[in-house]
Amino acid sequence: MDQFGMDHFGMDRTDSTSTPVVVGRKPQDRSADVGARVALVRPPIVIFPRSLSSYGPVPPIGLAYIAAVLRDAGHDVSVIDASAEGIDRAEDFDTPVGRLRRVGLSPVEIADRLPDDVQMVGITHMFLHEWPQAREVATCIRERFPDATIVLGGENATAFHQRILEECPAVDACVLGEGEATALAVADRVAAGLGLGGLAGVALRGSDDDVPATLSTRLRKLDGVPRPAWDLFPLDRYWEYSDFFGVHRGRSIPVLGTRGCPYRCSFCSSPQMWTTRYVVRDPEDVADEIAGYVRDYGIESVNFCDLTAATKRSWTLGFCDAIEARVEDLEWQIPVGSRSEILDEEVLRRLHETGCRYITYAPESGSDRMLEIYDKRVRLPAMLESLATAHRVGLRTRINIIIGHPAEQWADIWKSARFLIRAARAGCDDAAVIMFCPYPGSADYEALVDSGRLVVDESSYYVGISRTSSTHESYNDRMSARSLRAVQLALVSLFYGLGLVLHPRRILEYVQAQRTGEERTFLDQLVRIKWRGFRSSSRRAVVRRSPRLRTSDSGVTPPEPTADPERGDAVRVV
Repeated sequence: MDQFGMDHFGMDRTDSTSTPVVVGRKPQDRSADVGARVALVRPPIVIFPRSLSSYGPVPPIGLAYIAAVLRDAGHDVSVIDASAEGIDRAEDFDTPVGRLRRVGLSPVEIADRLPDDVQMVGITHMFLHEWPQAREVATCIRERFPDATIVLGGENATAFHQRILEECPAVDACVLGEGEATALAVADRVAAGLGLGGLAGVALRGSDDDVPATLSTRLRKLDGVPRPAWDLFPLDRYWEYSDFFGVHRGRSIPVLGTRGCPYRCSFCSSPQMWTTRYVVRDPEDVADEIAGYVRDYGIESVNFCDLTAATKRSWTLGFCDAIEARVEDLEWQIPVGSRSEILDEEVLRRLHETGCRYITYAPESGSDRMLEIYDKRVRLPAMLESLATAHRVGLRTRINIIIGHPAEQWADIWKSARFLIRAARAGCDDAAVIMFCPYPGSADYEALVDSGRLVVDESSYYVGISRTSSTHESYNDRMSARSLRAVQLALVSLFYGLGLVLHPRRILEYVQAQRTGEERTFLDQLVRIKWRGFRSSSRRAVVRRSPRLRTSDSGVTPPEPTADPERGDAVRVV
């Protein structure tokens, strides 16, 4: 792994024109004389109102990185963020798993907003359940722009690219894996009027190319990558509403301190997207980025969206020192599953001292047998000790548990129940009990498809979003979907019920969270979303520290509260 502090990133490959593809280069370094007219699209999101999930629109950090890289290289970049621009608009539609809800601009509206002279359209596609929406968006764009190059990228575009290219003639190519350098190579080809054949990291339909569809070569250094081009995105629209990624603690923004994950969990598609290479940024650089967001956007909370945020003790402590030296009165959290090996009392206290308020742990099971099947290298006693320490120093925590894996037995379920009890006694605040679903690109998905247990059809696209609903399908021959649903509700009730008995003050905290918008836990967030829908944040939550803003630097002004429960001004998404 490369060390911190390098000037720019390089790639270990060249494209077929033998021109090195370097992220972070200046416009004059590009081989094409004129940049391409590129539009980047974030399709509308899809939610399942009748499920236990709390999914909602969040700023797309991957697309913001792509936008920055292309713009810095001299390409003309515009962004259509459909989920933000239409965040107050919703449309229900029927699917094989029931009625779902689309939030954002319609595919036709997206196509209508693209520049008339667009040459390349890049569509971000992260989740399988949003493939039908991405497919419709690509089709509408193709109808209006028959000569444009339409490219998909992201986690599901990587894992599902064969099916995407077979099913949707409107899509010309899929970028596989880490996208910056490959997207830049594609844009350079488009600008030069060249085809995409011969590019590593690009999957083409029916290609006779000598270069197989392989992952993009991972970036070797991260500190020279341009910071996300958030100025191209309507961040004000997101800030008019409470957070949907981490617990809502004011104006927030996502940040990546690392990329990739060094582990190979059987249910996860990360190895197919990132391999197992784990690359970290200089913690000083991460802190500088955050300080800029506080100065320019009035950010109050940072959500780390790393796949595995806390694996290096020295990095974590170094970041705490760096952020403490730059920013006061900032809160941050790790809402994605983390590990516990380095989270001892010294580290946890330092996290809390520097503003960390929420950490998600990812044991996935209370059964050692299942952890071995998952290839999940976790020591449960150490995690329980870390949870207890986190509670003692004032951090809020959450654990994730999966039930219903094809190999799981009832004895494993009971062991997970005992682990939830122990976690509640240790002071853990939240628990997400999730029914197993197979993700494209994961080892479990491939095994189910190969065995014929999972048929890839239109209904299979929604297995991820339906996993917390009554329509979810079981892939375990010993456990019906109905029994898993009952177990899910029982385990969640057991955990939170015991937590309230052991910590009765939480009852008052839950009530206060709904009245003030000052959330502390995932349960606060879930109740808010299911009770109020996408209602705007309270006045206090939105603007409590807005004087930080320097509008002359960023052009962003504090959002005026657009919905007030006292006036009944809820938005249309309810």
